[in-house]
Parts: sequence; C-alpha cells; structure tokens
Amino acid sequence: MRFVYVFLVLGFAAIGNAQFTAYLYPQVTGNQSFSGALGMDFDVNQDIRITALGIFDSGQNGIQNNIDCFIYNRETQQIVASRYFSPGNQGHGDGRTNFLDLASPLFLPAGFKGSIVAQGYGILEKNGNSFTSGNTYATTLNTGGGLISFTGRSRNGNFGLFPTTVDLNVAQYGAGNFKFVAANPVPEPTSMAILAFSLLSVHRTRRMRRAK
Repeated sequence: MRFVYVFLVLGFAAIGNAQFTAYLYPQVTGNQSFSGALGMDFDVNQDIRITALGIFDSGQNGIQNNIDCFIYNRETQQIVASRYFSPGNQGHGDGRTNFLDLASPLFLPAGFKGSIVAQGYGILEKNGNSFTSGNTYATTLNTGGGLISFTGRSRNGNFGLFPTTVDLNVAQYGAGNFKFVAANPVPEPTSMAILAFSLLSVHRTRRMRRAK
C-alpha cells in the first residue's frame, strides 16, 4: 500500500504537460522601426514541440503592421515553421506578445539549432531593441527547465532573408517569440488517475484473497 501512496503523491505532482513561453517582453512601446529580419538564437537540448509562434506587441494595443514570424534552422537557413500576423489576423495575446497557434505542433529534436525571426516592424508597430551590449530586451528567458538553451546571440538582416549579421546579446530584440512543450509529456491526469485506481484495486484484491 505504501507504494500506491508514494505513486499517487509523486505521480500527481508531475501531472500535466507544461507549456513554456521562451521570451517575456516588457509592457512598453517599442523603440525602433526596423522592417528587416530580427532573430534570436536557441538550441534544443531535449526533444520539444513548438505549439505557437508569436510577436512582440508594441504598446499592447494590437498588431498594426503585417509582420511575419519564422523559426529557421540556422545551420541550413531553412524555414521550418511560419505564421503571418496582420491587423486582421491578430492571434491571441498575453499582454506582451500576440501568438498564433501552429496547425500541428512542430517537433524539434535534441541538437536542433534554431533562430526565432520576425520581420515587418515599422512606424505603426515598433520592435524593441536593447541597443546596449550585454543587455536583453526580454525581462525573462524561459528554458522550460533546460529543454532549450539560449546561445547568447541575436541577429539582424534584410527582409525576406535569414538574418546573418550577428549581435552579441542573448535577446537583443522585442520581436519573435514561441511557445513549446516537452515532446514526451507525462501522462495526462485522466490516465494517471486510472492507473492509480487500478493499482489500488489490485492491492485491495490481494488483501481480500490473503484474508480468506
């Protein structure tokens, strides 16, 4: 019986497949009007799935420009995920970033080297830029408990191309963002409950048999 109680305590403590947001941007108006590509690099340490792409919402008043968001494989410079924002396609916001869900979560294996890139900011919808070396525009970087890591580099470049000019700040820009989960989640609550009660039932049956 002790095993069942330990399972219940530890099992339910681990329930759920937590979703993480890579960058937490400040609730401010952007300070730069740059229409080109702005990227920030990350590495995948354990298999993950990208569930949504997002963009910094300057002034938190909705998206005023047509802004594209991509995840690039920075080794091949190929786009592996994309979402397109506009005043008519705002997505859903968290008060700092507007997100559009991917139709199907994107699997990224351990070892993947990526860059989250946004382009199309301008006068009506300004991006953020920390400008000062060593500073980050994002107030928090979330690795998902080590699922990913941030490389210490950001990048910029021309509209429509993978940005190749490297900046030395880990999160130089208020621009692209993404949500992710572990690719191998722990069992959902319903499954955990069924398993727990099954164990209790087996234990109860064994006790009844021994009592006869």
